[in-house]
Amino acid sequence: MKNVVKVIIGIICFVVSFTVCFHIGSWFGKTLFKDKVEEKTYTDSGLTITMEEGFNKRDYVSATFYYESQYAAMTGIKEYFEDLADFDIDGNSSLEEYAQLISYVNNKDNEYQNLNDKIMYYTYTDTISGKDFFYLTAVTKGSDAFWIINLFCEEKNKDTYLPKFEKWLATIEVE
Repeated sequence: MKNVVKVIIGIICFVVSFTVCFHIGSWFGKTLFKDKVEEKTYTDSGLTITMEEGFNKRDYVSATFYYESQYAAMTGIKEYFEDLADFDIDGNSSLEEYAQLISYVNNKDNEYQNLNDKIMYYTYTDTISGKDFFYLTAVTKGSDAFWIINLFCEEKNKDTYLPKFEKWLATIEVE
């Protein structure tokens, strides 16, 4: 009988030890590899961008395209050169001139930063339906249009997403 009790206690100790080790290992795996997010390239209407996986395309009437994930979203608006003629903007206009137009139309003095030689952006916050959001708005130029790209998240996630937004913007290619 003593041997049976020892075997049962041994099995219980093994199961408990295995369960504890499994949970500790799972926690370490999530902690050590939490920055290992898979990336995916998204292409739509002549714009390509590489972001983390998990963005889904949604319909949004005032944008050329709209993608959202659990914690962030992106819109893209393509403005063809011929549609900007009334503003004296065309294919010969510079990215800086288009950026000035965006500031003028929105009646804001946006402080653009150059991400690289083909993308300029500014950031701001806004409250929508009682939630505070952080926005990064970028402009770039393609062969037939200018683009406005908005990346946004809740303001409480700004420190996490600002570096990601800048990284994602650096991957943009336009036709």
